[in-house]
Amino acid sequence: MSSTITVIYENGILRPLTPMMVPERARLQIRVEHVEAPTDTTEHRRQVRKALVTAGLSLPAPSLPTPSESISADRRDELARVFAAGQPLSEIIIEERDGR
Repeated sequence: MSSTITVIYENGILRPLTPMMVPERARLQIRVEHVEAPTDTTEHRRQVRKALVTAGLSLPAPSLPTPSESISADRRDELARVFAAGQPLSEIIIEERDGR
């Protein structure tokens, strides 16, 4: 069986970034190939997330729907009226506590 994994070298030890399905004390042959760390932060985060998902340490990110168009000013005003609470939440809480 042959596979490629990514490891980090720390304090003289090669540490795999993903779990290895091999028995304890198994003899392995390793070919060392230097991998440059990405300089792009977004790409680095994507790679880390992928490694965490592959290792079963994180769930895949849900795909978010993309808005097809922005909300018009009229629609925004309408929604503001529908969802307006009337007064700040802090004032509502204070009134409820005074009534006790």
